[in-house]
Amino acid sequence: MSEMDRNENRELEELEMEDDLIVFEDEDGNEITFVIEDYFFYNGDEYAILTEYDTEADNVRSEEGSIVCKVVPVEGEDGEEDEEFVPVEDEAMAEKLIEIANQQLAEDEEEE
Repeated sequence: MSEMDRNENRELEELEMEDDLIVFEDEDGNEITFVIEDYFFYNGDEYAILTEYDTEADNVRSEEGSIVCKVVPVEGEDGEEDEEFVPVEDEAMAEKLIEIANQQLAEDEEEE
């Protein structure tokens, strides 16, 4: 492993401690890092808004790279409850969920 790779891995580990980061693999095997922006519920299911995290551009969050995922509880390797993030494939449903999340966020900000 090169020094640059070690530094990048160390930086990503530090970021994971600061933010809730999730790493997905695309169809070509490339890793894409997302930060969890918010959780919310809709029709009894839990969802999360994830924004693409650019580790090469001084850790910039990309507004264009936002996705909605359903949060599915699973048992982790250690027997503890864990979360799996399943992207919402239906575009119409994803748009509706983003709208709902934005409404809830606006309501939360009004309460503060």
